[in-house]
Amino acid sequence: MAVPAPFHENIKIVIVDDRPDVRLLIGHYLAHRGARVFTARNAIEGLRLVREIRPEVVLSDINMPGRSGFELLADIRSLDRENGGRVPVIAVTAYRQEHDVIIGAGFQAYLRKPFTPNQLVAIIDSVLES
Repeated sequence: MAVPAPFHENIKIVIVDDRPDVRLLIGHYLAHRGARVFTARNAIEGLRLVREIRPEVVLSDINMPGRSGFELLADIRSLDRENGGRVPVIAVTAYRQEHDVIIGAGFQAYLRKPFTPNQLVAIIDSVLES
């Protein structure tokens, strides 16, 4: 099996999802592509990681117990720039939410589960390029 080319060597990505299998699959794939991956099982852990590591991208589930991805996004945006408040956040969801609702809330992009690895890389590339 050929190793895919790195897409952004050493980019820091935070994955926030309450499902361990989702965190593991996405994290493993992105790490295999050269990213530095940090995972959180809820919005509180995700916000802590954003403050601590200042990632280049956050991937966040929308529907999580406790605080939702929408609330996590609001918490991130309340931070100043130096603490990660302007990091691009990509919504990842299995629910059929309206595009306008997700983008209107301030997410830079979104992916509907299930998605392919190529879709994941393409969406990360698109937010980093804009």
